[in-house]
Amino acid sequence: MVLKSKGVNLPSRLWEKLALLAGITPEDRWAKLSRESANRLVQVLTATTLHVTGKSMNKEEFVTCGGIPLNEIDSKTMQSRVVPNLYFAGEALDIDGITGGYNFQAAWTTGWIAGQSMAST
Repeated sequence: MVLKSKGVNLPSRLWEKLALLAGITPEDRWAKLSRESANRLVQVLTATTLHVTGKSMNKEEFVTCGGIPLNEIDSKTMQSRVVPNLYFAGEALDIDGITGGYNFQAAWTTGWIAGQSMAST
């Protein structure tokens, strides 16, 4: 099933929605995916804009674990060591901390570093 690919580190519900937006169903297989379908998926993954409308009132806010391993990131620029010109910040990174501001600070700092690095290239 394409939605459970080992190479994709997205929450499964988000991955499923994005794949469906690209016209890929849970029955589709990577090995049988057409070039056109793969290109649509790339377009959806790179061009989808997600709007935050607020926070939950059910106290569901939490810090996620996992993400891009820090040894795959240049910490001075937040650029991927694996894919040139790809930058990461915040909870996309494998950084865990005590809630209550530490994770916000990590997100703001890594976002600022990534932004500054991208602006200077």
